[in-house]
Amino acid sequence: MEKFEYFEDFKLEEFKNIFTEYYLGEGIYLSKDTKVFDEIENSSKTQGTKCLVCKIENKIVGFILFRIVKLYDSKKFFKYCFGYIEELYVKKEHRNKHIATKLIDIFENYLKQNNVNVAMLTAEEKVYNFYINKGFKEEKSMFCANNLKCFIKNL
Repeated sequence: MEKFEYFEDFKLEEFKNIFTEYYLGEGIYLSKDTKVFDEIENSSKTQGTKCLVCKIENKIVGFILFRIVKLYDSKKFFKYCFGYIEELYVKKEHRNKHIATKLIDIFENYLKQNNVNVAMLTAEEKVYNFYINKGFKEEKSMFCANNLKCFIKNL
């Protein structure tokens, strides 16, 4: 049976393993002593980044990293908030079991509980249809630093 829980021990070997596996699938090799885990931990403390994991038989099989972003104009007259999915991953052997959908659902409920009504992410072409099927739409007016397409969903 799957269990979803918030997670904060980014230096735990099990988290390092799944995160490294995720990046390897993107063609990026991360060493276990990389500073990325320190950066995630720091982002958790300073920017409110949350990590939700899915466990099956007490082992992490998927995760979503996200945060609420608050943007202001220089005079703080305008404020815009949105939830941003930084990373979403489910191990190959656990895909097509709706785990990613459940992770997104919990993320969206978290946003609603925090009075945030827009979710945003960037995505590679191979996952466009997944996000479109979850109600996200490509936002052509936004340009992302990582050169990926931006998708938004009004909650």
